[in-house]
Amino acid sequence: MRLFAPPLLAILGCTTMACAPAPAGPVPVALAPEEQAPAEVTVTPAAAPAAVAPASARRPPPRPAGKLSGDAAAFVAAHNQARARHCAAPLDWSPRLAELAQRWANALRDKGCAFEHSNGETGENLAGGTVGTLDPGAVVKMWYDEVANYKFPNGGFSMKTGHFTQVVWRGTTQVGCGRTRCNGMDIWVCEYDPPGNWEGQYRENVLPVGCKR
Repeated sequence: MRLFAPPLLAILGCTTMACAPAPAGPVPVALAPEEQAPAEVTVTPAAAPAAVAPASARRPPPRPAGKLSGDAAAFVAAHNQARARHCAAPLDWSPRLAELAQRWANALRDKGCAFEHSNGETGENLAGGTVGTLDPGAVVKMWYDEVANYKFPNGGFSMKTGHFTQVVWRGTTQVGCGRTRCNGMDIWVCEYDPPGNWEGQYRENVLPVGCKR
């Protein structure tokens, strides 16, 4: 975790990744944060993502947020705008994932505004900043901007790009987010299902802008 001030900004990503797929499926392992990395990524165990359909020649349009409102609508719109650039289908808002995200956000608040992972079975990205500094669009943009460090078309897991790859991971279909406020900071949590960042699946799941492999 790295804090930048003023204002304070930090991102913490937790997404599923397999470093050495075993015959029975990927085996997740934990990675230590790099000292100079702008974000810290911890790997959590989870089931492998569902199979991903071949890329279409056309970019899928962002899906309207429908009856969603407030932060939910903003998070869905921001994610889907980013995903459309990389031929990833729009995400649906999941009340179940939102509940998980809010529960963990509340737990972080109750721990004295801790900034750590839930170690659950879903993909997870976190962000924090001085109260009022971030909104859902700014949070997703901060994660997405890691695209500048990603090496297409054969990039893999990196602590500098793990948030971006989870945001646009084509095998992910649902997202849910929550927020808490403590010690003068807003902490944002987003959960993803199926989780992304599986080794050996980046070429299929993280396409460049223009969607050419």
